[in-house]
Amino acid sequence: MNRFLYIIWFVFLVFTSCAREDIPGDTRHQDGEAITISGAYSSPQTKTTLNGLITSWENLDKVGIYCAQAKNPGGVVGVKNAEFTALTQTVSSFFDGEIFWGAGVHYFHSYYPYNAANSIKEATEIPIALPAIQTQAGATYSHIGDIDFLVSTPKSFNPLIDGAATPVDLVYNHVFSMIEFKVLIPQGTTKFNKIEFTTSTASSLAFTSGVIDLTQTKPSGDALYAITGATGTFSSTLNITGDCIITNDPATTAGAMMMVNPGDHIGGSYTVNAYTDLGVTTVIRDGIFIKRNNKYNLTIIIPFIDLKTAKEFGILSGVGISSSDLSIINDMDVGISPGLRGAITGFPPATVVNGTIYAPDDSPAVEAMLTQAKSDLTDAYLAAKNAVSPVPAIVAGDIGGSTLTPGIYKSHSTLMVQSGNLILNAQGNSNAFWVFQVADGFTTIGGAGGDIILANGAKAENVFWQIGSSATIGDYTSFKGNILALTSITLNTGATIEGRILAINGAVVLTSANILNKPQ
Repeated sequence: MNRFLYIIWFVFLVFTSCAREDIPGDTRHQDGEAITISGAYSSPQTKTTLNGLITSWENLDKVGIYCAQAKNPGGVVGVKNAEFTALTQTVSSFFDGEIFWGAGVHYFHSYYPYNAANSIKEATEIPIALPAIQTQAGATYSHIGDIDFLVSTPKSFNPLIDGAATPVDLVYNHVFSMIEFKVLIPQGTTKFNKIEFTTSTASSLAFTSGVIDLTQTKPSGDALYAITGATGTFSSTLNITGDCIITNDPATTAGAMMMVNPGDHIGGSYTVNAYTDLGVTTVIRDGIFIKRNNKYNLTIIIPFIDLKTAKEFGILSGVGISSSDLSIINDMDVGISPGLRGAITGFPPATVVNGTIYAPDDSPAVEAMLTQAKSDLTDAYLAAKNAVSPVPAIVAGDIGGSTLTPGIYKSHSTLMVQSGNLILNAQGNSNAFWVFQVADGFTTIGGAGGDIILANGAKAENVFWQIGSSATIGDYTSFKGNILALTSITLNTGATIEGRILAINGAVVLTSANILNKPQ
């Protein structure tokens, strides 16, 4: 299949002989009559969008037919790898080919794509492989048909009982599965270049060689076709040539299609590296059972403000980190640079759970790591400060009690959340982002209102507070988002944050009963 045949639904084929119209009606059961194989459209198991919701055979797609009881042109019994060619681009296509009835019950086996070299192979020993390196041209998916592999359900037919002129239906089934990757960028456009997909389990995603038996019955349920002698690899790469433009809209952003070998990846994980003109974005997910004959979708979001290595830190400070009482940082690291370990105080009683405290004087390697994290933080701070698309909305004074939809909000001086809760409403879009550009100080007043509330799919991971001087999070405030402050950050008693507190030049101060949780 050259372009659009990743058919999650079963495909039925129609085979005809050019001699069909010349066969007299009174000889329809005679030995040697041309075999007609036909089928009808079947309901889909799952939907695919390769060509709307309907995919088709392409003109000139070729399949191979095996039937030990049928005759080849010339009368030789035993059809092996007969070549049939699609005549139309339809779900059920007429195929051009010529084989004839022999005697007794006939057993039909078939596969796609046709390979002339299989003419010396039996139906039980058809070579099969799935490349670990695949190539997609722009935003089209023609490569899928070139690496797909279909096997028909074995079919028995007795021309003397069923009628030699009666079509023989073959139903084709997919051996592999497919993953559609989509990358979203919060603003503007960029180009999609490559996908790397790696699993940590022993179940391979691709293999260089193997053998499949066309006579095996169609596997039931989610079971896989038996492939013997496969030499597997745990990583697959899709290179994208030409223009494959991604946007912030799932409906318009270009996708990338990768064919993979199904199997059990539960108990491990998989890593996806998405390469665009903006760099590489990495996601890690728990393993799954990739079911045969299914299409999966994975959406990857490029962070609007990319913290890069600074993303590992819940607290990052320039000169000092202190805690005067019990506080907890969950699932994130704590670091200081260029300040040294002696400037980190109050740990304990403050504790870091599932994370590490780093300082430059720990080792040269740690120093280099922290230097890079501070550099990435500075870059992210400047990206947030200079963001202009969408056009920033001007805010001032106290924005407590407001409900804000996604976008950029700019304050030319100080900013507060005091007179009520600030609600960030994603309007059902889990990719929504907010950037608050605050030229001077930022303060929240907890207790009587002043929390940050996420609504309708909003995520703390996608909220950034760029503070031109220092930030103070008030008593018992429930705060959401990543604070990127030029100077210092203070958490008052009982303040909790789902997010990060990252200070470029100044100190980070915890007081009492502060909790930092990794943003989701």
